[in-house]
Amino acid sequence: MKTALSILIFFCSISILNAQNIYQEKFDDCKLSTFCLDCGDAKAEPQSTIVDEIIENLEKTNFIKTKGIIEVQILIDENGTPCLLSVQNKTNISTKKLKLKKAINNTSNWNPAITKDKKQNSSVSLVLEFDNGKLSVKRRIFDFKNQSNMKSEGKPNIEGTEKEKLINTWTLFTQSNSELPWDMTRSIVTDLDKNVWIGSDNGIVEISNNSWKLYNSKNTIIAPPAYNKNETQSVRYAEVDKKNNKWFIAGWDVYRYDNRNWTKYDSINSPINWARKIFVDPKNNVWFTSWDGVTKFDGKNWTVYNEENSNLPTNKTFGVFVDKNDKIWIGTFEGNVIIENGKTKLLEDKSSPLSKAFISKVVEDKKGNLWFSLYNDKNYKDEGIYILDTSNNWIKIDFPNNNKILDGNSINDFLLDEENKELWITVNGIGVLCYYLESKKWEIYTNKNSNFPSIHAEQITKDGNGDIWIATFAGVVKLNRPQ
Repeated sequence: MKTALSILIFFCSISILNAQNIYQEKFDDCKLSTFCLDCGDAKAEPQSTIVDEIIENLEKTNFIKTKGIIEVQILIDENGTPCLLSVQNKTNISTKKLKLKKAINNTSNWNPAITKDKKQNSSVSLVLEFDNGKLSVKRRIFDFKNQSNMKSEGKPNIEGTEKEKLINTWTLFTQSNSELPWDMTRSIVTDLDKNVWIGSDNGIVEISNNSWKLYNSKNTIIAPPAYNKNETQSVRYAEVDKKNNKWFIAGWDVYRYDNRNWTKYDSINSPINWARKIFVDPKNNVWFTSWDGVTKFDGKNWTVYNEENSNLPTNKTFGVFVDKNDKIWIGTFEGNVIIENGKTKLLEDKSSPLSKAFISKVVEDKKGNLWFSLYNDKNYKDEGIYILDTSNNWIKIDFPNNNKILDGNSINDFLLDEENKELWITVNGIGVLCYYLESKKWEIYTNKNSNFPSIHAEQITKDGNGDIWIATFAGVVKLNRPQ
């Protein structure tokens, strides 16, 4: 197999001591705690063969199937030894399956950073772009004097619906045509006052009566990222509880805004450590999934569900849901469980899709049916959207082409619009899909057949006027239904 390779190296002039992991997925093998970010009179430089070396140590089968971008932060000590510190993975393959840590750590020693003729410890950030067995590498620029907006549009993995057959269009909000502080957005939610809240990679926006208000590290307690004190940490998830408190996962911590004050919850004042998703149950308990189990907060007290006290198959949890009968559904990366009356049951019934894929999200409709988004990185045929009806029968929503649309792609979020009888699904690597519940027809919106801006679409919300909003990596979109 012939692989096209390229390296683009960029430089910056920033020095941050006692630096931290700058990406979400971190690795604990590096021994040094004090280093600067891409610093030095002469900056750390890799060997010219680094791309070939990375490819050689990646898992070959998964490398060929990988599509998307992985940003890596690498610690280079004063001897030039590389060590993978943290990763932001925007591909269809996990870093573990790619054997990325081995690939990075086994590259040849770098030329270390040098300041005033003295070698020093530093970290650098590389952007690895995978495309059907090809790899290109460039160096991330950290330019704090000339900040630039960030966005990612990407190329869809499949062709969408023919443009002439699409029913809807989108209104796109970006940094250039609105008060959105950053085009790369991940979270969006509607509060009880019908205001829309958008979480970006550089601040939060509240839209109320067409007026935009910005919340960032300058007017809230949300911390800036370690590498730039002028920005605000990425907001990765958002939710609103039944008292209209706004909850955000920003960086590695959780923040609550009660419309007057901001409160931060981290590993110091709570059991939360690296929260991934938020869920509010019918009794207004707020739940958080993480790599350390599931945490529940009732407003005063914290409860942790993990391997040790609740017989979870693993502490790496994905989705959580509490139904109207107080059954707790938890999706982990080694199986799903139900906790009822304090007893944990592993869902192993082979006739159920819950024995084959992991719970990502659950929604209960007005009739009491449960809608599941299930994830399986080994067999795409087992993942997708499933309905458990009130008679305990399973119904599968058939994706186009026998579910093959999910081969290498994954569901990020879904919204059941019962009023319009529509199911909206954001799929990483594609864009957004609409399933019409009555006609059972699909529409697939990508950035090639519509003005939907990016293949990276995440949270979805429905505002007080019935409009659908979606956070993407190239701005926020609002649905325009045909008149």
